[in-house]
Amino acid sequence: MNDWRVLPRLLLLASFYALGSCASSPSDETSTELQEDSTRVWDTVEPLLIAAAPTMPLLDIAVELFDPGVSGEDRSPVAAVRRLESQLLAGELRDTLARSNQWGVVRLVPTASSLTPVSIRAGIAVSDGRDLVLDVVVKDAMGALWFEYTMAYRQQSAADEGFGGIFNALANRLLSVWQGKDRDEQDALLQGAEIAYAEALAPEAFSGMIQRSETDWKVVRLPAEGDPMLARIERIRNQEYLFCDTIDEQYVDMVDRVGPTYRLWRSATLEQTEWLERYQRRAAARTGSAGDSEFTRMQAEYAAYRSFRIQEQALFELAEAFDGEARPTVMRTQDQVFRLEGTLESQYDTWRDLLRDIYLIETGGQTP
Repeated sequence: MNDWRVLPRLLLLASFYALGSCASSPSDETSTELQEDSTRVWDTVEPLLIAAAPTMPLLDIAVELFDPGVSGEDRSPVAAVRRLESQLLAGELRDTLARSNQWGVVRLVPTASSLTPVSIRAGIAVSDGRDLVLDVVVKDAMGALWFEYTMAYRQQSAADEGFGGIFNALANRLLSVWQGKDRDEQDALLQGAEIAYAEALAPEAFSGMIQRSETDWKVVRLPAEGDPMLARIERIRNQEYLFCDTIDEQYVDMVDRVGPTYRLWRSATLEQTEWLERYQRRAAARTGSAGDSEFTRMQAEYAAYRSFRIQEQALFELAEAFDGEARPTVMRTQDQVFRLEGTLESQYDTWRDLLRDIYLIETGGQTP
C-alpha cells in the first residue's frame, strides 16, 4: 500500500472518526466531554523492567486479541479501524512482554483458552487517535482473577511514536504479581495449567483433579506418572502452539503492510480531535450575540468538515485496506493437511475442535 495515495482518505476518515459521535451540536456535548476529561487520570509511561535473563520457573503468557468494542456486523470504516487496532495493540502488548525478558513464551491467541498458565484480555473502551482507554483483565488457566484495571493514555503530540509505552506498566504489574508468589505457588500454577488444558480436552479423564471456588483453586490430584494420555495431550498442545505461531506470522506481515498507514491515521485523527476540542471550548464560552459572525463562520467550517462523511466510497476503500479478512491457514498433522478459513477466531475454534477429534480417535473415544 502506498502511503501517499492513502493519506487523503486518512484525513477524511480522521474527520469522520472525530465527528461521528457528534450528531448533535458541539456545544450540546461539550460539558459532558470536558467533565470526563477533567475527572480521568491519565497514565504516565513508566520504564519497563527488563531482565538479563528470565527467572525460573518460566511462565508462558497468552495475549488475546483485544475486543474492539464494536459489533462484528458493523462494516463502517470506524469499526474497521477498531478491529485493526484490536490486533495491532495486542501485538504491541505481546512485544512489550517479550522485550522485558521476564517470561517464557508470550503468544497471541484469538480467543480465551487454557493453553497457557496466564492470559491477558483487554477491551478497547476509547480510541480516537489521541486518547486510548483499555479495560484489562488478567486470569490464570483455572479462571482465578489476578487483577483487573483500566489503562488510560493520552498522546501528547503527533510526533509521539505510539501507544507501546503504556504497556510497560501492565508488564511491570504482571511481574510484581508473579514474583509475589513463592516457589511452591508458582509450581502449583504451572501444574494446574497443564491439568486444566488436559481437562478441557478430555474432561471425562481429568475432571476432579482441580478443586475450584469462586476466588481460588487447588490441585487435589495429579495424573498418574507416565500416563500415555499425557504424551498425547502434549502432542495436541504442540499442534495448537503451531497455530499460534501462524498468527504471529500474520501479525508481523500486517504490521509491515498497514503500520505506516495506521500511524498516519493516528496523526491525522489527533489533529482533528484537537481542532474539535478547541471548537467546542470556544463555542461553549460564547454568550449573547458577542462573536456571532465569527461563530457563524465556525459553524460553516464545522459543516464543511461534516460534509466529508458523504465520501463513503473513499472511506470504504480505506476500510477494506484496514479490514481485510484473515488469510486462510494451512495446518498439518502427521498424516493430514487442513485448510482453515474465515476470521482468526473461527479458524482457531475449528482447529481446536479438530485437535480434540484427533485426540478422541487416538484414545478410542467417540467424536461428539
